[in-house]
Amino acid sequence: MIRREKNNGWILITQYDHAGLAGQVMTHWGNGEFAKPAPYDEVLFALREHDSGWKEWDSMPKINPETGYPANFTKMSPHEQCEIWSRCYKLYAATHLYASCLIALHFSKFNQSNIRKNPDLELPKSLQNDMMRFVAEKLDIDVSNVSLEKIPDEVRTNLKLLQIGDIISLTLCHGWRSIEITEAPFDYNGSETTMRMESHDGFNYQITPYPFCDLSLKFSIKGKKLDTRTFSDDEELRERLNNSSYETLDFTIGKG
Repeated sequence: MIRREKNNGWILITQYDHAGLAGQVMTHWGNGEFAKPAPYDEVLFALREHDSGWKEWDSMPKINPETGYPANFTKMSPHEQCEIWSRCYKLYAATHLYASCLIALHFSKFNQSNIRKNPDLELPKSLQNDMMRFVAEKLDIDVSNVSLEKIPDEVRTNLKLLQIGDIISLTLCHGWRSIEITEAPFDYNGSETTMRMESHDGFNYQITPYPFCDLSLKFSIKGKKLDTRTFSDDEELRERLNNSSYETLDFTIGKG
């Protein structure tokens, strides 16, 4: 779940809906300065579906026992994260190999953070080996040399586009007012820039430099509205969610 603060409560947005928003945003990527994603269909599929493995978790959300807040996706145990990330990249492996490799590489970066924080845990190490082996086999790379630093340039660029779509969607969903996006690719030849995404209200954003083909974009996403911040246990949260209504969040993105 993604938590967006509202008054004395939350708007909760599922990971899958957030990924769908990332895909919507990145369908517009590309103009005279920025190259369109290629292969377009596979990159956009990876964007839309990169969080498909979260559906089960989002259907049975939990609270953070330390705060009583709905558990944010960043505050989960490494074991839970590894299980979900594994589902995310394996789910479409039989039908969308290239997209699945991008998804595996995307989560491998988060998993490396788990390894650094918890060097004695075996599951993150095992998952990292599985993801790198999967990418090597599917992209025909020497498995002994595959790493985030050694993947083909085109794949690395598309991974960055997936990560950019992810962070733009997260910014919208959370209502963050300002964020810097580094290593944004102009093209597939290694040219990159740093973008700034800013908003005065958490709904209307400007991006500089501007990477999209349309000068003004509109998006929306639905989330469940909760009028309290804390919950006594998982069951209370789930009951309140089942009885809550949806709220639609509307966003604009324009040229800075």
